[in-house]
Parts: sequence; structure tokens; C-alpha cells
Amino acid sequence: MKIKKNVRHYGNGNIANELWDKEGDDRYWHREYGPAYTEYYVTGEKELEEWWVEDKLHRIDGPARIFYNIDGTIWFQDYYINDINLTKEQWENHPLRQEWLIKEAMKEALE
Repeated sequence: MKIKKNVRHYGNGNIANELWDKEGDDRYWHREYGPAYTEYYVTGEKELEEWWVEDKLHRIDGPARIFYNIDGTIWFQDYYINDINLTKEQWENHPLRQEWLIKEAMKEALE
């Protein structure tokens, strides 16, 4: 599967949004290591980030959807694993997250 980055701009030249999608299917969003969709205010500040893996909202190491105020502070965030919206507590205790935490701890121990 070939993934491509699409960038759209506002009339003033600032980036409006960035989207990583499957070549030939702009409705299939995917990015392994970073947000697959980022939206910006017309002034250039980040407004929204979404992590998509295989066309599902999904993130193990943090919230999958983050909304920002124009000053860069976070005003809302959502947690998703495999396109299922979870509370922060459900996300923290999810078996896939626990497995990831163990792998990360093992990597650190080996460094």
C-alpha cells in the first residue's frame, strides 16, 4: 500500500491541512508514526491532530484526537484504539496499550 501526503493551503499561503492517505483512495487515512490528519487555523497555528492507522482512529501512546486553542494549549482530547472511543482510564488499561508499555520498557532496559 502506497501512502501519500496531501497538503492544502489557505489563500494567504498558510497550510490549511495535511492528510496522509492511500494513493488512489483519499478516504483511506493512514500514517504509522504521527498524525494522519492535521488541521491549522488560517493564522498558521495547529487546530486539530488525528492519528489514523488503516483507516481507524487509533493511537497507543497518547490521545488519537487533539483539539488546540489558537494559543497552542489543548482544549479537548479523545482516546481511541481500533476506532473505539475510550475514556482515558479505559485507554490506559487497554490490553494493547499494556502490551506496548511492556515492549517500550524492555527497549529502554536494553539501551
